[in-house]
Amino acid sequence: MGYSTNSRHEPGVWHRVRTRLHGLDAGRARLLGLLAVTCGLATGLLSLAEFVAAPAANLPGLLAITVSCGATLMAAALLLRLGRLSYALNIAGVALMMMGMAAGPLMPDGLAAAAILPLAGAVLTLPEQRGRPLAGMFILAFVAGIAGESAAYLYGGTAEVVGSAHWSLSLIQTGVMLAFVYGLVWWAGDRGWSATTRAQHAMESQRQLLQVNERLLSTLDPQGVLDLIADSLKPVLAYDNLAIYRVDRAAGVMRPMMVRDRFEQLIMGTTFPLDSGVTGWVIEHGEAQCVNDVQLDERAAMIPGTPDEPESLIVLPLWARGEVVGTLNLGRMGKAEAHFGAAEFELARLFAGQASIAIQNAETHRAVWNRAQTDSLTGLHNRGALDARLAALVETTPQSCALIMVDLDGFKSYNDRHGHPAGDKVLQAVGRAIDSSLRERDLSFRYGGDEFVILLPRTGVKQAAQIADRVRHAIKEHPIVAGTLTASAGVACHPVHAADASALISVADAALYRAKASGGDYTEVCGRRPTKPRRTRPALRTEADLEPQLTSGKDARLPATGRVNPARPHELRYVGNRPPVTS
Repeated sequence: MGYSTNSRHEPGVWHRVRTRLHGLDAGRARLLGLLAVTCGLATGLLSLAEFVAAPAANLPGLLAITVSCGATLMAAALLLRLGRLSYALNIAGVALMMMGMAAGPLMPDGLAAAAILPLAGAVLTLPEQRGRPLAGMFILAFVAGIAGESAAYLYGGTAEVVGSAHWSLSLIQTGVMLAFVYGLVWWAGDRGWSATTRAQHAMESQRQLLQVNERLLSTLDPQGVLDLIADSLKPVLAYDNLAIYRVDRAAGVMRPMMVRDRFEQLIMGTTFPLDSGVTGWVIEHGEAQCVNDVQLDERAAMIPGTPDEPESLIVLPLWARGEVVGTLNLGRMGKAEAHFGAAEFELARLFAGQASIAIQNAETHRAVWNRAQTDSLTGLHNRGALDARLAALVETTPQSCALIMVDLDGFKSYNDRHGHPAGDKVLQAVGRAIDSSLRERDLSFRYGGDEFVILLPRTGVKQAAQIADRVRHAIKEHPIVAGTLTASAGVACHPVHAADASALISVADAALYRAKASGGDYTEVCGRRPTKPRRTRPALRTEADLEPQLTSGKDARLPATGRVNPARPHELRYVGNRPPVTS
């Protein structure tokens, strides 16, 4: 059986060690482990040699220290095997400190052991401790070393050798020397490990930032870019709230585009003057600002409806075409614990630069896409957009909808009489009239020439016919069109009249043809019997056509003799001509 593509293997010991050592690579982690094992073996061999050469009186003490060292090494090895590096180092360090205290009275020449073992224990805690906890471990080691030295003088017989007058002075000298050594090792170790940790964290953050940038630049939807900015930044730079503002210089305000905050609805529904708060200062000066305890800054301005709370704030300008077009605001709630550091501020500035490029790229792509989907004359969607939207509405996600086809009555004659520029103005006016008559969810398209299509999602036949009538009246009453042109409309619904997109257009077009054939200025619904009498043109009347009526006397206006009355010549004035159309 093959391996599953998402199978996971148990990480090895050195992988767990590397993971716990704040980003230390596997090679160095292995070296550290080998060094620890070597030191343990060397300690065991030296203890064995000391055990063989020592007098019988010192054997119990040596045995106790050797057993303790062995037990400590075994416990540390077991914890290391389980991936508990932190426990292994801390327990081994404290155990060495305690052995240093015991080595003074138990071992011959215990002064050296009392000084070295606690220091070795303190050094072991360096990889896992920082700041005050590390200082606490070094103080504990110092106390253990002094206690071991004191025990060596008092109980190990060293005081009898050096004399009671000198051992106290020697103890003080040792204490001063150990204090200096411990302080130096603590300062160097803490600074070194902290710097290494910061560098590794910075490298990891930069790596994550590069990955985020790749996703940002490959996202072409403006809203998708904003969501990606908010979601991707938090693992790199922790924040409690985020806001992205767009500068509207024509209106003199900044508008929120994206907000991640507990007061999101309040902020999204508010616009702010361009000179408001730290954000306004950044827009004016084009300089990023990191303001810890922003409530104390004289530039700060409260958002109406939000509480006055301690907060730290980073405001970053977003640039496009050489000017500030918006800002990226990051906030943390709290006092000193919420402050942003210099490294975080620099990381945020790098991120804002890439975010500016991504937003501009997505908006440029959206503008090009909109132009490709828009009719340049009327500003409505074009035929290509209709095909895509209708297919998505009817076939991809089937749902009920209605389609209205609208055509101007007599537009060709109007164009011939007044010229194409005048006709273009009429088409623009018709586009505006259509849009003004629709609901927010409805879509309008220029189908071609003087034909327009309206797409009505989630709309039935009756409501669609009402909207079609409203559109026709809006066109007829528009100031540019009034008194010159009218419009006809054909209505069809899915799935009542057609099962797919092409059939829906066909039946709506057929309904439109019937509306125009009935005289125009009319709405025809697919499958509905006409409610308006057709204004048909009767056939041309000739004297031969009138002969039956003339001879039968059925025409009240003609004499029964079968001849036209010379006194009423109007009786045949329409013979051979088109009669007037009456409504």
